[in-house]
Amino acid sequence: MISNYKKSLQKKGILILKNIFSDLQVKNIKKKLEKILNKRINLKKNVGDVGNLVLYNYFCEDLSLLKLILISKVDKILKEVLDKNYVLQSTNAQNRILKHKKLTSKKSFKIGASWHTDSRYLSGKRLAKGFSYIVIIALDAFTNNNGPTSYVENSMNFRNKPTRKIKNKYKKLLMPQGSVCIMDSGIWHKAGKSTQNDRWSIFSIYSGWFVKPYHNFYNFLKKKKIPKKYQKLLHYYSMPPEI
Repeated sequence: MISNYKKSLQKKGILILKNIFSDLQVKNIKKKLEKILNKRINLKKNVGDVGNLVLYNYFCEDLSLLKLILISKVDKILKEVLDKNYVLQSTNAQNRILKHKKLTSKKSFKIGASWHTDSRYLSGKRLAKGFSYIVIIALDAFTNNNGPTSYVENSMNFRNKPTRKIKNKYKKLLMPQGSVCIMDSGIWHKAGKSTQNDRWSIFSIYSGWFVKPYHNFYNFLKKKKIPKKYQKLLHYYSMPPEI
């Protein structure tokens, strides 16, 4: 079964796994994320922008959410398409909703609004497909009514950078609540337009152990008793030694 997933993912660059999280699990996860969101807003921390709420490293406030970065079925697939020692490059929870009219932080930011890839480029050319993978957890169903992610089929084979406006035909990433999408980070994609409807999701990027993470988790790992399986993902064993 895993070998079939691997073949499909490497050929198409995108794979959707349904029924990974139950309705009850999703409900509890969203409650925890809402609590973290409100806490960060009260502390005047950055939480994205109006219409695009973003919580980087959401598990720092609630360790039970570490389970969102290590999903058994996804783990088996990533070990096949990457390496057994693959690591987490970044993770964030997002809700593309227009409810929040005012955010307390002056340092608001937007991510994913224009066409882009999450791969890496050298001398203007993207590294080969399969360099890294994005894992998207649909905590709300991705539908035509809540701004689903758009993507260009087979674009993981392109080596150039997408422009802000493209002429390519694209598809919308539609999937039911509780499902998970694994996508080659080289696929051209962008966030959908924000609406009045919730669209909570988790976006995580995974790559080889030698890729630097967006954030340094060393102090977090030293202060908390984090299980070894998460330590590996959070670069504890792949940090360069001190001189």
